[in-house]
Amino acid sequence: MDKQIIKVAFVGGGKGCYDILNLLKTYPPAHIEPQIIAVVDPNPEAIGRTYAKRLNIPTSSDYKPLLQKKDLNLIIELTGIDEVLNDILRNKLDTIKVLDHVGALFLWEIIAIQEEKIHLEKKVSDLDTMAAVGEIAYRLTHELRNPLMIIGGLVRRIMTRVDLHHGVRKRLLHVSRHVQHAEEVISDICDVVRPLQPHFSLTEMTGFLEEWCKRVAAESRLLGIVVETSIEKDLPTMYIDPSLMRQAFWHIIENSLDQMAETGGTIKIKAMLCWDDIHIELSDTGGGFNELTTTKAFQPFSSSKPGKMGLGLTLCRQIISDHGGDIQIVSEEHTGVTVIIELPITFTKPSGRHTTKPVKPKEKQQLSGSTCPQNFLPSVS
Repeated sequence: MDKQIIKVAFVGGGKGCYDILNLLKTYPPAHIEPQIIAVVDPNPEAIGRTYAKRLNIPTSSDYKPLLQKKDLNLIIELTGIDEVLNDILRNKLDTIKVLDHVGALFLWEIIAIQEEKIHLEKKVSDLDTMAAVGEIAYRLTHELRNPLMIIGGLVRRIMTRVDLHHGVRKRLLHVSRHVQHAEEVISDICDVVRPLQPHFSLTEMTGFLEEWCKRVAAESRLLGIVVETSIEKDLPTMYIDPSLMRQAFWHIIENSLDQMAETGGTIKIKAMLCWDDIHIELSDTGGGFNELTTTKAFQPFSSSKPGKMGLGLTLCRQIISDHGGDIQIVSEEHTGVTVIIELPITFTKPSGRHTTKPVKPKEKQQLSGSTCPQNFLPSVS
């Protein structure tokens, strides 16, 4: 049975718009085919509007031309401004239906419950898979680590002999490098299968991210790669494990550096306060992933790069998850990759793995100059 096509426009391109677009992309509806023909927001940097651009959805700052589009079926109004809603209702064609911000919020609460159910089911499935992989990996690493350490130590000890023939030393050096690589592989596997033990501490996020960006810029400069940063001032001080979070970010950036090492390019790092989350985007102008690679990016041992184990992004997702956050990849082949991280703001120290709901910040951003304004529909976690 053919799906019913519904042409939809969003008025209000903030966090609510971003979440709905992301939901539609992740879980396509079974009985209808929504075609998003426009996302409207006066702020070109609003996260819903910028996300729509990445999905090749037309964006603009003026909603009024939409009101006379004969092929438009539905306007979803997410601004939360009654004057905007009333203007839409007065001037739209009779054939255009309107879902206002109150109705959207009500439906979004219901959708969020279903999304949480799907998320938990997927998490249980992933845990079963990781448990099986972890059991195999544990046995392998336990059996291989000690013999490798003995071999590596013995080779290095023999190489210290002054009377060793040059040809033998050269071959032993070759053996030593391969043993070292095997030890690193085992260490990487252990990092993934071993339960993380985050050490949460209060961290001033603006300073933390700016300092990390400086290190990225210094590393990238050596490869001829430009780093552009936009870190919002006055991000809250919150509980994270700084060491693990740096490790997660580096796993992402290393993929970008690998993609652009020969051709050069640009890495953009953006961080902003968005309701009860810190929204972080890491994007590059590398080759991008195809759809299959993007889907499998967080699965262990899924790397397509020679000599890589494909565990970095798996560990990255585990770290973000232990902070109660979410991570996703937006990519189009040959155009680059954007990694989006949503970190919930936590003002109380988590005990072990993150299980508490995030606390909303005391002050929300205002409409003027804000990338996630107060009057846009919030995400529901």
